[in-house]
Amino acid sequence: MADNGNKDTQKSPIKIRLKAMKNGYQSIYLDCYYNGRRSYEYLKLYLVPETDDKTARQNVAAMRKAEAALKARLRELKKLSPSNKRLISENAQQTDLTLSEWLARFKNIQRNRGVKDLHAIDRLCSIFAGMGNSDVRLNTIDKDFCLSFMKYLKTGYKTADGRLLKSKTVFNRQCTLVTALNVAVREGLIPSNPMDKLSRHERVKTNRGKREYLTIDEVKALVATPCKREDIKYSYLFACNCGLRLGDVRKLKWGDITKDGNRWMLSVLMNKSEKPVHIPLGVQARRWLPKRKGADAGSLVFGELPRDTHINAHLKTWTAKAGITKAVTYHTSRHTFATMLLTLGADLYTVSKLLGHSQIKNTQIYAEIISRRKDEAVNLADKIFD
Repeated sequence: MADNGNKDTQKSPIKIRLKAMKNGYQSIYLDCYYNGRRSYEYLKLYLVPETDDKTARQNVAAMRKAEAALKARLRELKKLSPSNKRLISENAQQTDLTLSEWLARFKNIQRNRGVKDLHAIDRLCSIFAGMGNSDVRLNTIDKDFCLSFMKYLKTGYKTADGRLLKSKTVFNRQCTLVTALNVAVREGLIPSNPMDKLSRHERVKTNRGKREYLTIDEVKALVATPCKREDIKYSYLFACNCGLRLGDVRKLKWGDITKDGNRWMLSVLMNKSEKPVHIPLGVQARRWLPKRKGADAGSLVFGELPRDTHINAHLKTWTAKAGITKAVTYHTSRHTFATMLLTLGADLYTVSKLLGHSQIKNTQIYAEIISRRKDEAVNLADKIFD
């Protein structure tokens, strides 16, 4: 982490700091140390890689805003009014949250973001209760704590029938903790995620499961097949043509869709990564948008969709009726979108950007799927001459 180099802030109780992000950006935040307590304020300002004059000017503007925020906070401290003291105290107390208190708050954050399946957080809470670590302070969690958590998952925690957790379950619990701590970083409660300090050997990896997807012909079969829940059919086929995850489809509002001449654009902040994505909407995607009927910009496009388990149950019935034998969940639509674009000749970089992937290696798996399909097709031709 680096200061902005301003001499006026070197001995200041509040300093501008930078945190490197996976996408190459740097998040700008304020580090406040007052009365022996430290708190962080993330400004939602970012420095981007400077590739031209425009990005250079953008970075200058971001730093000016950060400096303005710094000066404003310093003025608040200088006044030392009771209200300011209380505000500083409340900010500092936030960093003293226990792990169990943070997980309860994290659960509410996820619920407000539209996440329906919150049982994973409850299971994580029960694991920490079993470890006897529910009362550990969030800001004291370090690498050693994370290592003990991983060891307990692998060898200490047992199910109701006395069995150790399966490797896939251990991986899922690990992912829940990583997400909870990432959100704590974004909330300014901790400066970094201590799970990031674990090596690849210290963390649990899971074998890549088969990424099920639908072929273009199978998508056409679904289009021709009625579904008991029309909202599920429309939202699923919409996702097949834009690649949004279920969580992002749930919160999609009419205001997120804009039209400029004949060009339609969907712009959302993705639930999982909190990265903005901008996706052009073609005719096939727009075909599955319900009638707006005068709904305002803040109205949900697909209304209140049922819980994930109910959606997947309807998908199972619908796809079986269409003659599809694959195990289809809602997320299959995202895989379908990616493989369909690559099959039709789109380049890997473009598909990566449309999916909102931070690294192109996350998109590479789809290219591998297409490559395997080509190999299988050639092998079929070879067999004719055996």
